[in-house]
Formats: sequence, C-alpha cells, structure tokens
Amino acid sequence: MSATLHAAPAFPENPVTGSRAAAFAIAGATVVSTVFVALDRSGGGTTPAEILAGIAGLIVLKEVVHGVAIASVCAYGFGYATLARRLGLQRPVVLAALIVYLFGCVAMIGATLLDGFVTPHVALDAANATPERVAFAYNLVHYLGVVLNDLAKLGWILQAIATLAWSIMLLRLRGLERVVGVVGLLSSALVCAAVIGSATNMSMASLLGVLLAQLLWNLAAATLLFRRRSGMPA
Repeated sequence: MSATLHAAPAFPENPVTGSRAAAFAIAGATVVSTVFVALDRSGGGTTPAEILAGIAGLIVLKEVVHGVAIASVCAYGFGYATLARRLGLQRPVVLAALIVYLFGCVAMIGATLLDGFVTPHVALDAANATPERVAFAYNLVHYLGVVLNDLAKLGWILQAIATLAWSIMLLRLRGLERVVGVVGLLSSALVCAAVIGSATNMSMASLLGVLLAQLLWNLAAATLLFRRRSGMPA
C-alpha cells in the first residue's frame, strides 16, 4: 500500500486546464495592464521644483499602476512558461526562448520599479528641500529615467526574441498554430524595429507601436492556449 501511495501523484495534471489557466492569465494581464497604463500620467511643471512636486503628487497613482504592471509581468511569465511547455521544453530552442523571455520579464520589472516607486519616492523626499537637494533630486530623476528606458528596451527586445523563436516553431504546425506564428513574427519584427530605431527616450509613436504589437501577440497566444488543438504537444 505504501508503494502504491508513493507511485501515484497527489495532484494529477490536466493539460487542458493548465493551458486555459495560462490563457486567462495572459489575456487578463493584457486587458488589465492596458487599462492601468492608460490611467498613468505625468505631473507637469516647468521648473525642477514644480516637476518634482508634480511627480510626488502622483505617488499613489504611480504605485497602483506600476504594482498592477508588475503583477501582469508575473502573469505573462506563467502564461508563456505554459506555452513553452506545450511546444516542448525538451527542444533547445523552446527552452532557450523561455529563459530569454524570463530575463526580459526581470528587466521589465526593474524598469517598473524605477518608474513607479523609486522615482516618485525621490521626488517626494525632495519636497520642501534646499535648492541644492532639489537640483540633485531633479538630476537623479532624469538619469533614473534614462536607466528605466534602457531596461524597458532590453525587456522588449528579449521578449521579442523569445516570441520570434516560438513563432518559428508554430509556423511548422498547421491551422491556428500557424496563424499565431505569423502574428508572432510580425509582432517581434515591429517591436525590434520600434526599439532599435528609437532615440534614448522613445517617442509616443514608437511606444504605441510596441504596445500594439505586444497586445496582438498576447491575445493571439492566449487564444491558442485556450483553444488548444492536436497540433500542439500535450
């Protein structure tokens, strides 16, 4: 009896249920993060003191919006780990793409922490401070912005590379899988073009291009996981 208990798994896995949970995670994170990103805004101001005060005044909004963003990145990590498992983690390309994607998630979380938590706290700390501290805080916020832009770009590029690898695997299949593979190819190409062709601070057009490309890929991947067919390994 003891041998029987050890041999039987306590929680048998249901591949369909796991795929659909990942689909809901990706789709839900996409919808929620899009809504909350739209709520984010800048504080305004013209002088360093006014700009810092504007950022500090939005500290609660910044923390909520970017807290949701971090949760969304974690949901994406779960969802795409499931997609990679369905494509076959025994395949070196699939496994390498998953590792690259997760490193991209780490970079995105770093950028989110800087933008939503560190920068507002620096601005708040400079409130009613001496002119010297205000000037230092203003410069610090500026260079934190440079770092977070670089982290975000790195995250987008790494995720686009992973998307490209998975899309190539999907193109070898038929039906919905191949359609999603085409969407992934276009998405990764658009993201790379927008990021590589942008300046240090991305323009609104480049940023919207990245967000739209990721939106299409995320929804396509979620649809594929929800409507898992025989073409994808179980």
